[in-house]
Amino acid sequence: MNASGASRGLAIVWDERAIMLTNIHASKHFIQATFHITGTNVHGHLTNVYFPQEAMNKIDILNTLALINSERTHPLWIRGGDFNMITKLEEKRVGRAKLDNESIHLKIFIQDNWLIDMPYNNGIYTWDNK
Repeated sequence: MNASGASRGLAIVWDERAIMLTNIHASKHFIQATFHITGTNVHGHLTNVYFPQEAMNKIDILNTLALINSERTHPLWIRGGDFNMITKLEEKRVGRAKLDNESIHLKIFIQDNWLIDMPYNNGIYTWDNK
């Protein structure tokens, strides 16, 4: 997806010799595809996201992803990208000292979809305006 304003573009890159992607769905805020690892029985769904700053839009995108994936054909679902949300206060350096409504929605989304929230890694892969 192309860049829009201050938001950078969104992409999924893969080696066609190792992974086959099908059923690709792209929107302004996420790209999703079904994948198959060549030479194996491993199939799943891959989603790359970029969530906007506006809270209501984030909740709408979570609801859209949940709906799209409610009938996915493979249980394996790998998600990554920039959610612009946190699930733990330890992930935040400044600002409010409590989780807001969008964070609670993200936690529920993770639980309802049997996802694993990978632990925070000292900001190595996190933007912090420095």
